[in-house]
Amino acid sequence: MSDTSRPQTVPHQSTSHAAHEEERLDSEASDTLSYGNSTQELYSDSESSGQSLTNSPAWNGPHIPKSKPPASGTSQGKGVPIKQLNRMPDCLPLQFPTLHATKTRTVLIRADTLEEGRVPIPHPNSYEDLWDVEHVRMPCSEENLYPVETPNGRKELKKRWEVIKTSLIRKNLSGYNFEETILTYNSRFSQRWNFDALYLLFNEAFETAETEKVFSTVMPGMVQLALELPHICTQPIPLLKKQQEHSITLSQKQVACLLANAFFCTYPKRNATQKHTQYSTYPSINFNTLFQGFGDNELARKAEKLKCIFHYFRRVISDMPTGTVTFKRQVIKEKDFPRWDKSSMPLDGIRIHMASDGTIEDDGTGMLEVDFANKILGGGVLGQGCVQEEIRFLICPEMIVSRLFTEQLDKNECLIMTGCERYSNYAGYADSFEWESDHQDKTVRDPWGRRCTEVVAIDATRFGSHTEQFRGSQVIRELNKAYCGFYSSRGTKREHLPAIATGNWGCGAFGGDSRLKAFIQIMAAVEAGRDMCYFTFGDKRVLNDVYDTYKLLKKKKRTVGDLFLQIQQYNKSLSRFFRPQQNLCEFIWKAFGLADNSSTDENRQDYNHGNSSPRQSRLTDDTNEGTSVDPPTNCCSSSPGPSS
Repeated sequence: MSDTSRPQTVPHQSTSHAAHEEERLDSEASDTLSYGNSTQELYSDSESSGQSLTNSPAWNGPHIPKSKPPASGTSQGKGVPIKQLNRMPDCLPLQFPTLHATKTRTVLIRADTLEEGRVPIPHPNSYEDLWDVEHVRMPCSEENLYPVETPNGRKELKKRWEVIKTSLIRKNLSGYNFEETILTYNSRFSQRWNFDALYLLFNEAFETAETEKVFSTVMPGMVQLALELPHICTQPIPLLKKQQEHSITLSQKQVACLLANAFFCTYPKRNATQKHTQYSTYPSINFNTLFQGFGDNELARKAEKLKCIFHYFRRVISDMPTGTVTFKRQVIKEKDFPRWDKSSMPLDGIRIHMASDGTIEDDGTGMLEVDFANKILGGGVLGQGCVQEEIRFLICPEMIVSRLFTEQLDKNECLIMTGCERYSNYAGYADSFEWESDHQDKTVRDPWGRRCTEVVAIDATRFGSHTEQFRGSQVIRELNKAYCGFYSSRGTKREHLPAIATGNWGCGAFGGDSRLKAFIQIMAAVEAGRDMCYFTFGDKRVLNDVYDTYKLLKKKKRTVGDLFLQIQQYNKSLSRFFRPQQNLCEFIWKAFGLADNSSTDENRQDYNHGNSSPRQSRLTDDTNEGTSVDPPTNCCSSSPGPSS
C-alpha cells in the first residue's frame, strides 16, 4: 500500500528511560515471528514458509491446493455410505458426565447456571489473580505495571490496565487513531509494528459504509467487551503445559472477552520470542502480527482474514452466544501406545468412507474433525498462513483463544477443542482465500452447553525428503501422534464414539506422502476403535489407490501389524538418492502378485498424462458390487492435499 493511502497517525512519544524500563519489566526482546531457538515452524503443514525443504531428487517441492474441492455429492465416494458413520449427538451415551472442577479440569463458570438461552455466570463472583508461571498473566492484573512519563519528564510505574482503559475509552477509535491508541501501551514497538493490513481493509477492501459501521458500532462494542475482563474472566486461567493433561471450560462470552483483548494487543509478555522468555514455546496471541503486512499478496490475504475476525465480533456483540467451549490437552504415555509391529488388530475392524469431494468442516460435522495442526497451535493464523488449520481457526475464531494458554505440542500430545462455533463461510484456499458470507451454526448442544463439534489438533512431522518418512522411527512417530488424537480417554464404548473426519494430513509443505499418511491414519483409527470418513481434497487418484489397496488388504485378512511391516519392506526398497520407482500402493499390490513391471510402466505413463490406470483387478468395491477396481496409479512424489 502506498503511503498516500495510509491514514496519518500521531507518533507515540516516549523517552528512552521509559522504553528501557518497559523492556526490563516485560523482558520482551523482539517482536519477530521466531519462537524459542527459531527451529519451530510458524506455518501449518501445507503452508510454505518460503524456505526450500531439500534439493533431494526424490522431492518435488511443496504442492498446496489453489482452491477448495468440489462440494459433497458431486462424485461417488467409496466404502460405506457416509450417513452410516457415527455422529454426535446421536451416538452420545444417554448418561452424560456432570460438569464440575477437578485437579485436571478447570471450569471458569458456575455449572449450576447452565441454561439454554442464558449466558453462564462466571466463577468465582469476584476477580482473583495469580501472576505466576503456571497461569496466564492477565492484562488486568495488579502486577502488570507500565512505565509512564510525567509532565516533569520523570518516569513512574503505573498499572498497565489503567493505561489501557484510559487509552481505549478516551479515544473515539477510527482508522486515523487506532495505531496510536494501541501503541500507547505498547510504545517500545512503535518503530517495529505496522498496521498496513488493517488500513487496506478499511480503505479498500471494505466499502465506506462498512468501515463506518465498524467504528461506530462494532469497535465500541469490542472495547466494552475487552474492558469487562475482570468481571467476565474472574478465575486465574491455567496454562496447558507440556506433559500435563488438563482441560479448561469457558463460556463463549468469556472467550469473546479474551479475544477482544487479543485484538487490542493487551496481553503482557506475549511479544517475547527469545528462548529465555516465559512464553517462547507458546503461540503469539496479540493481533499485531495480523495487522501488519509486507507486499500486496500478504496484505490482501490478511485483509480477508480480518473480515472473518470483524464478522465474528459483529455477531457476538449483537447477539452474545450462550454456550460453552472446552480445550483439553491430551497426553498419552509412551508405554501406552500400541506395539505397531506386533498389532493383531484386523484392518477390517472399522468402517471407512472415502471421497474426493467435500471437506471436513462442511461434511464431517458431528464427527471427530482433524485439524492438520502446527505444534504451535493455529500455525500462521495471525500471520501469513491461510490453509487448513488457519482457515478453520478463522471461520471458528473461538479456537484462536487456545493460543493464549496452550504450550507447543510434544510428540505424544494433542489438543481437543469441543464446542467452538462456526461463524463464517469461505471460498478459495491459500492465496485465493476469501471471506464469503455469514454462517449460522445449527449444531445442537450437549448437556454442558457445547456445540457437538469436536476438533482435534495433531501436528505432523516436516520431512526434508520424500523417502525419509518411510523409516520405521518416523512411521511410528506419526502413528503415535494420530493415535493420540483418535484415542478417547473417557472409556466410552465404541458405539458411542463419533467417526473420524480427516484427510491428507501433513501432505503439503510438510512433505508427507498422501498414501502413507492415509494408511497411518487408518491403522491408528483401527487401534482407537473409531470409524473413519476420509476426504482426499479433490484427489481422485489417492481416493482410488488408497481405498482399493485397503480393500485388498481386508480381503487378504491383514492386520495393523502386517501393514506396518509391509511399509517397512517398502522402505527397504527405497534409495536415498533416486526417485522411487513405485508408490506404496503399487508395492503392496506387487507383493500379492497383482501387478507386474509392465503395468507399473503403463501406470506411470498414464499418471503423467492424467489418465486412469488401464489395468483392472478382480476385486470389487463395497458400494458397487460387480464393478472392477483399479490397481494403483504411480505417483513418486506426494500428492497434493490440504494440510494445515
